[in-house]
Amino acid sequence: MFIIPKQFILFRLFIVLSIMIGISRSFLQGCKGTFSKQIICKSASGFFHSSALRCQDISNIIPPTIPESKPVPPSPPKVSDVGLLEMRVGKIVEIAKHPEADSLYVEKVDVGEATGPRTIVSGLVAFCSEQELLNRKVLVLCNLKPRPLKGITSFGMLLCSSNADHTKVEPLTLNDAVPVGELISIEGHPSAPVEAGNKASKSFSKVADDFFVNDNLLASYKGIPFMTTQGPIHCNLKGKIS
Repeated sequence: MFIIPKQFILFRLFIVLSIMIGISRSFLQGCKGTFSKQIICKSASGFFHSSALRCQDISNIIPPTIPESKPVPPSPPKVSDVGLLEMRVGKIVEIAKHPEADSLYVEKVDVGEATGPRTIVSGLVAFCSEQELLNRKVLVLCNLKPRPLKGITSFGMLLCSSNADHTKVEPLTLNDAVPVGELISIEGHPSAPVEAGNKASKSFSKVADDFFVNDNLLASYKGIPFMTTQGPIHCNLKGKIS
């Protein structure tokens, strides 16, 4: 029997291992240029296949950048109908009876505007004398739609309290220390007055039934006092404000 020497076998194994190592090196080098690999990618609509993506391209794949979520700023508080009204402190600097209507006064009211006092027509002749009203501080609803009254356009309304049968009417009372032109506030209703016109007039018609001088003789909206920098607004007459 012919016996193969152990040295010969080891030599053959060495040759085979050398060839395999050489093939492995060639294979790794070829990946840079010619080796193709099938890659399966997932998309929103399912899977698609790419069979022409080379090894050198794989290293250049950059995952998509996910934008950082930014905090959403809170929405500004919704302005209520009463917040749309422009109620300012005014002072009656001139007053006279309407030339065409015995029940009406024509007043010049300073509300702190650069254009000077505005004309307001009010039906207070039967309830207050000219002397009582002249130089008095009052609360003026400034952004109602201007309207003509017996030929004279009124640019606002003096807010007054009246009893149930409207036999008594009295303007709201303001502290002398409150500056002319100050915009009053009502807690819980941020003030953002709109321009004078229909929108303000419609807003007033929606809230007017909730304007009252309450049991504490404070002017209020749904029980919330009308406030100035010097405190709440009073009136000596309990009743509806209009």
